[in-house]
Amino acid sequence: MSTVRPVYPMTTASRVLQILLACVGGLALVVDTLAYSWLRSGTFVLLVSDPDRAGRRVTSWTGTGMSSAVPALLWLPSLLSWAVIVLWLIWQHGSTANLRARGYRDLKISPGWAVGWWFIPFANYVMPLVAMLELDRRSTPDGVPRKASPLLGWWWAAWLASSTLPAIGATSAVISALIEQSSVPRDPNVLDLTAAAHALAPWLLLAGVLQALAAGLAIAVVRRIDSGQATLVALAGAPVRPDAIGGMG
Repeated sequence: MSTVRPVYPMTTASRVLQILLACVGGLALVVDTLAYSWLRSGTFVLLVSDPDRAGRRVTSWTGTGMSSAVPALLWLPSLLSWAVIVLWLIWQHGSTANLRARGYRDLKISPGWAVGWWFIPFANYVMPLVAMLELDRRSTPDGVPRKASPLLGWWWAAWLASSTLPAIGATSAVISALIEQSSVPRDPNVLDLTAAAHALAPWLLLAGVLQALAAGLAIAVVRRIDSGQATLVALAGAPVRPDAIGGMG
């Protein structure tokens, strides 16, 4: 029988994390929908004056205006995302540490690497999911692995998609619009970016939808793991089954 060591409830961190995830997902969808509407329906033209005697040019924007409150609103989801990142790492580290505190010595991912893999280029496309799958499987009161939930795969796919697809698509769409516009004769003192803005708009909307979806799935994942962790903490004094130490099963 293994020695039972203290485990620490992560319920508070889990609840706050879920609230922040809901706020980030909801705000991202609202803000990106507003940005889509603004870009899709507006006109955006940069006017450049002829040089004066000193060779200086004056530039000015014309077309659809933006409320001064909108830029601050655009940054709010990003600011909240940093809070989510910090709290997620704290929650994942603590939850992973609880497995080792219960004596599940055959674990493949340490609490340190559960956090560290998020910061390793290229590996962070795979290893954080591996760490989360182990955390999900082993968050049981006796350490015997349970079947990993498909939620984790869907969450990871949505998170990767929200992190890559909109950026790649938006860049390609804007470059294509600018190239197409450059082939048309135009006034050298007028730079019309309306077509580029219209091309960017759908990708912003897609980003909001994917971020909201990823946040919703992340909440479901956190709830599932926290439920297992709550049982693990409640039965912390119970002996660990020998087969929970000898292999993953």
